[in-house]
Amino acid sequence: MNFAQLRAFHAVATEGGFTKAARLLNVTQPTCSQEVKALEETYGVTLFDRGNRQVVLTETGTALFAVTRRLFAAEQEAMELLAGVRHLDGGTLVVGADGPFHAVPLIARFTSAHPGPTVTLAVGNSRTMLEGLMETRIDVAVLADVPGDSRLFVLPLRRDPVRALLPKTHPLARRRAMALGDLATERLVLREPGSMTRRLVERALAAAEVTPAAVIEIQSREAVVEAVAAGLGIGFTSAAEFTGDGRLVLLPIAGAEIEMDEYVVCLRERRRLAVVRAFLDLAREVATEDSGPLSGLSAAATPGSAPATPATAGHAAPAPRRR
Repeated sequence: MNFAQLRAFHAVATEGGFTKAARLLNVTQPTCSQEVKALEETYGVTLFDRGNRQVVLTETGTALFAVTRRLFAAEQEAMELLAGVRHLDGGTLVVGADGPFHAVPLIARFTSAHPGPTVTLAVGNSRTMLEGLMETRIDVAVLADVPGDSRLFVLPLRRDPVRALLPKTHPLARRRAMALGDLATERLVLREPGSMTRRLVERALAAAEVTPAAVIEIQSREAVVEAVAAGLGIGFTSAAEFTGDGRLVLLPIAGAEIEMDEYVVCLRERRRLAVVRAFLDLAREVATEDSGPLSGLSAAATPGSAPATPATAGHAAPAPRRR
């Protein structure tokens, strides 16, 4: 296979056009176009739909792009290994997260210790972030929802309690804690069904055989806060994610342990990358220093191994005991 042609294809797919790809490869635009055309003719395929001044990957092109992402990521790893990059005086690190609250402090610590690499933060749901990891578009991710997959290296970061979020004017806000049974007559403000916080709360409610009076679905953490502040219902959030709001009260939930687990995750095969290794080292330090590390996790989810079974990334088990 002609790697110059494959590299040209990858550059066009990455940059979204031949002109930008040629600039990236430091060749002329006609040369870049000829390389891609030669690749298509050699194998009798069409990799791009070229029309209306847009370059769009075909189905075959999309499948090939998934392969070239892994191929050139491996090439980058090999180059770093052979070049002996140790001091992190350059390069890039793409961090994925399902929310900024745990990721941003880690990034701040990383950039303070290693100012050389360019760091990018991508925020989205856990499924999107995991897809990014698998396709090597994301180097490392900070997530609450981690599947049991032997391809993943999973580092437990911390565990935080989930609290009820109420407006200050709510009658229950005067209490020191609220019970799950109190929610039977309340309207709840919950995130979308894929939200880990929602899953944990619904699991606890089901175990306690409590059905809320009504549910309002909100698509973001910020919108949940505003909806609760406006008196639309009672919400829920990880204690670590509540930064304070004079309009709101955060209450423990009595008689139930609802806790959110956070992990730092990367592809096992990419742990050797210097930037990934450095980020994991800092995450280990934070997990050790933090008052809420995941010290109670089973060995299946300890650093260096992927969970043996699909992780719940949190648990909600109503129980009379307290921690």
